[in-house]
This record gives sequence, structure tokens and C-alpha cells, in this order.
Amino acid sequence: MPTRAPRPCTTSSCPGAPVAGSAKCADCLGRSRRDRPSATAQGYGREHRARFRAGVLAKHPTCVCTEEEHDHGSPCGAPSEHADHWPVSKRELQSRGLDEHHPNYGRGLCHPCHSRETGKHQPAGWNDAPPF
Repeated sequence: MPTRAPRPCTTSSCPGAPVAGSAKCADCLGRSRRDRPSATAQGYGREHRARFRAGVLAKHPTCVCTEEEHDHGSPCGAPSEHADHWPVSKRELQSRGLDEHHPNYGRGLCHPCHSRETGKHQPAGWNDAPPF
């Protein structure tokens, strides 16, 4: 009976063979499993949830993306799911000695808008690669 040809690693332009139980080769699998600190260790603990997130979502119950941030030219208006540090990032607030948990430094965004804004302003992984 004929057997199917082995599939290559799913990482772009990697010719390696996947390890058992994965779609990636051993090298790519090792690179994709970086140790990441917990949310609390990154500064998103109880105080962040109680003061910042709760305050921002109370102040902005619907997504506040502006018209120019949307392709269709109108405000989003979807229910806010994420409290986004804005107009200054959490790291910048910390470096300036400001209270990063104060709701005045945030805005409420829906999940798609938060993902798009994070990808634009904090690129990482595949999005961190220089353009062709």
C-alpha cells in the first residue's frame, strides 16, 4: 500500500521534518516555546485588574478606536474587552515614574482593535521582521 510523503515543518521556508505529535521540526519547536513570565510577574496583577482595567472599562464601555484607525471610516463601537495603555505605553509610564495603574492612562478597546494596535506599536515574532 502506498504511503503519503512526509510533510515539511510548518514554519515558513523550513525544510525540516516535524517531530512526532507536532507540525514543527525540533529546532522550530524549541524557538516557539520561549519561557514567558506570568501576567502577574509582568505587572498585570491584582492592582492592575482592580484599578486600571476596572476603571478603564467603566470609563469606556465601548471601543474607542478613532475613525482614521478603521478601514471603513467609522468608529468601532463594539463592547470593550481590553484596557489598553494609551497614549503612553506602560513601559513609558514606568520610566517616567508615573502610576501605570491610573485609569486616565488607558482606553477601552474591543479584541480586534486591541490586537491591531498592539501589532502596530509592539511588534514581535513574525511581525518584527523587516519588510521585503
